[in-house]
Amino acid sequence: MDSKRPNIIFIMLDTARADYLSAYGGGLELPGFDRLARRGTVYLNAISPGTYTASSHVSLFTGRRVASISQLMEDRLRNADRNTDPFLVKSRLIREGEPTLASKLRGLGYNTLLFSSNPLVTRYTGIAEGFSSVEYTDAVAIASRKKMKNLGVRAPLALVGSDAARKRLLELSYLVSRMMPRNRLDRLYLSLRARLNRVYAREAGSYSLDMGAAPMNKIVLSRSKKAAEAGPNFLFINYMEAHEGYPTNLVAKEYVEQDKWLYLSGILDACDAVRDIKAARDLRLAYLDSQIAALLSKLRSSGLLDNSVLILSGDHGQGFMEHGQMYHSMFPYGEIVRVPLIAARFVNGRQVSTRERISVPVSLTSLHSSIMEIGHGRRDEVDGSMTSSDYVFSDHTGITEVWDAYLLKLIRSRSKSADAIYRAKIRQNAFATAVYKGRYKLLHFRNGQRRDELYDIGDDPGELQDISGEKRQVARELTAAAMRK
Repeated sequence: MDSKRPNIIFIMLDTARADYLSAYGGGLELPGFDRLARRGTVYLNAISPGTYTASSHVSLFTGRRVASISQLMEDRLRNADRNTDPFLVKSRLIREGEPTLASKLRGLGYNTLLFSSNPLVTRYTGIAEGFSSVEYTDAVAIASRKKMKNLGVRAPLALVGSDAARKRLLELSYLVSRMMPRNRLDRLYLSLRARLNRVYAREAGSYSLDMGAAPMNKIVLSRSKKAAEAGPNFLFINYMEAHEGYPTNLVAKEYVEQDKWLYLSGILDACDAVRDIKAARDLRLAYLDSQIAALLSKLRSSGLLDNSVLILSGDHGQGFMEHGQMYHSMFPYGEIVRVPLIAARFVNGRQVSTRERISVPVSLTSLHSSIMEIGHGRRDEVDGSMTSSDYVFSDHTGITEVWDAYLLKLIRSRSKSADAIYRAKIRQNAFATAVYKGRYKLLHFRNGQRRDELYDIGDDPGELQDISGEKRQVARELTAAAMRK
């Protein structure tokens, strides 16, 4: 092993939000996470560069702001007739041969390994560009031989592979529906949508605690001894347990609908459902915490923690009807973009105590340059340049759930539910940028689609009181920053 340059182990807790964790003042205690936080460096205001997985990962791996990446800036709802892929797996988000964090580290002699349970974090989307080795769990349907044997998975994926075939099928269904009375069509639409939600939840494993963590650990550990001998290594591990599709069956007697558009459209009341969904989320996070603790124990035994930098982070947060938002790929309020970020240094298998708490806003994108300094041997820990930026940005590029928009447009004139859902999607589709500077945060909506909002996150961390009228100069400065790329 190269004794001068440490291994870099990046654990991404997909969809983890900061403020519900005890390390960030929340009520959810996670023993493993809290233990790392007590001795490590905790970034109290770490901001995801985007509002969903693809945008945040692409920004982190390329070191570029989301707003400057053309592949991410298309208005998917406006072009929904050719954006019918519900998983975005047909979208090439990092071009082949484009320099990435993994390819740069690989050029410096690092062994670069990606482990993913996320359909977006794959070679198919380009997000795995530059990694020398990529491993998937069965949670990634497009790469899972087991799931692709299932007609219920294979047929829908084949269907979305042909936009023309899908459109013809929808148009045929619409013509048949014209023979029905409006109220019957509306009931049928809601019934079929609910049935599809249940089928998808079952196939996606939503009713279980594990979303790939246990098989992921087995894959990582099977590679760890060889990696420890080869080193230095860059391991990037994406866990999906914090993502929606929560096991509400473990906390509620009745079925809990988790289709966010039914809540955002007002068709269903979110109050009781959100309570159960949060409880199920907490169970998943506790399970994930135990799995990560077990993994680190095994990595210590394999020697990978003899000389390592460990980074734990979320790629974006998750809304539960705060600011009228559900889940993610929504406007960049704090619940969507403030994520946990902990850096820890391990020597001879033991965590070196730093006990730092960094309160200034930092972007996950800045980890790119910090990790590269480690790769070049200039530092052996995540460094203070993380805090050097005057401004921190998070860009929302519109909603990504547009695969059903064509159907909604076809039937909205005859189905009040389809109309309500389509209107909710239009409301949430405005492009927006959050700009942080010190204690202030501006939410800027592109093209004046909504009025900008300014918050003092020092006094108002929940972003409840818009002070743009009182702090006009601050708002102007942050607006000008938001419009740069």
